[in-house]
Amino acid sequence: MKFIVLQRDDIENFVHVEQAQVHDLINEDHHNELAHILDYAKHGEELQFIKKSSTLLPKGLRLLYIPPLEELGITTGETSISLEWTGLEEDTLYIINDEEPLKLRITNPKAGVYYKTIR
Repeated sequence: MKFIVLQRDDIENFVHVEQAQVHDLINEDHHNELAHILDYAKHGEELQFIKKSSTLLPKGLRLLYIPPLEELGITTGETSISLEWTGLEEDTLYIINDEEPLKLRITNPKAGVYYKTIR
């Protein structure tokens, strides 16, 4: 599983943040949230599973997890999940820090993402 942090930057719009900066975004209080989203099979009722073709995610610090495609019954190459500025990869946990709402697009009806706002 990959772990990617995305944060808005006034010049580059969005940038991948180095892992060292994760600790500034995610403190010990949020570790439970991370554990829940990574163990989504057990904690699914505490998470939002988004399958809609277009959803506006509220501003703030958000966790987004794209499960492996096989778990969603999708053969490789068949899915497309993106935020308004970038495509998203399967089996990847995204931490997105942004003070603007973001549009999530899912073009495959079988695809979906687990989602939680943490602040």
